[in-house]
Amino acid sequence: MTRIFTAALLVLVLTACATGGAASPSASESPSAPAPSASPEGPAESDAPSPSAAPQWEGHPAAGLALVQFPIPDSPASQVFVVEDDGGMRQVTGSSTSFNGATLPVWSPDRAQIAFSGPKVGGDGVKGEIGVVNADGTGEREISEGRDVSWSPDGTMILVGEVDDVTSDPPSMYLVDVATGEITDVGIGYQPRWLPDGERFSFYRNVQGRVPDDEEAISTVLFVVALDGSEQVEIAENTEGYWSPDGSAMVLVREGTISLAEPDGTDAREIADGFQPVWSPDGTRILLEYAHDENATPILAVIDLDGERIWSDVPGTFPTWSPDGTRIAVEIPYPEPMVQVLDAATGDVLWEVEGSSPAWTN
Repeated sequence: MTRIFTAALLVLVLTACATGGAASPSASESPSAPAPSASPEGPAESDAPSPSAAPQWEGHPAAGLALVQFPIPDSPASQVFVVEDDGGMRQVTGSSTSFNGATLPVWSPDRAQIAFSGPKVGGDGVKGEIGVVNADGTGEREISEGRDVSWSPDGTMILVGEVDDVTSDPPSMYLVDVATGEITDVGIGYQPRWLPDGERFSFYRNVQGRVPDDEEAISTVLFVVALDGSEQVEIAENTEGYWSPDGSAMVLVREGTISLAEPDGTDAREIADGFQPVWSPDGTRILLEYAHDENATPILAVIDLDGERIWSDVPGTFPTWSPDGTRIAVEIPYPEPMVQVLDAATGDVLWEVEGSSPAWTN
């Protein structure tokens, strides 16, 4: 599941820690999906054995992981690096002078390319840059302005959101052809995400006038729509939605409760307290956040689809599964950003390095 979305939620959580309340979406502010509160107790303890028989990896535990580092000490320009099979770090962005740095890498599904965002400070435009680079570091180029990168399942297109923080213009979504750079406006909304079928995408939109006796109140509505704009379907209100990798199920998050549902959002059943769920690549496990430590870093757990806890009580943000589902990379943001690689079966730390914004899967 993506990185801008997670960062936005972390900001909301930090605000909630300071004020005692969660921020509500506003049509005039940078939009975000609902940020529900969560129980500090976490998922229920499981009597089932830990999946220690899960397939193990070959080579270095972080091989193929993309992350962000500062190649020049005290320089404001961060760059994207990829961990080599022997554990070495290879810089893949920074060859183009049109970028003042790179952040938030996102692998294409075939792992042939990496999309990335420009730095917050010193980047072009108020809406941010989005670039693409080949996995070997060649072909770096800007393809769009915006944020919230989501690759199509076939790797040929990218969905982006575009929000102008200076004006009150409604947030818009665009479809970018990676090869040609052609950009198509696909409507008003934010945080667009491809569905696994590659023919539809989900997004959120702020809708006014749905609260009885309060016509000014804003509701955040989750929709699914076909690429041609037809068959727009409302899935849920004031609820986040995350589809499984094969599209056969989805999890819904509302007010700190995670439910497993059919792919159209029906027949939901509660399975855990928490937020920010991330599906494992095989769709059998869910990583979630359920509390925060003294540094406001999320506390993570992995559960099965019945809500039984496999492990918990591990700090980290920006979680990302390895493609084979045997490892999970996270960022530890405080006191200095650090990337850790965890054993997905146990939560044990296998490797760590200075850096941020880890990315393994799309």
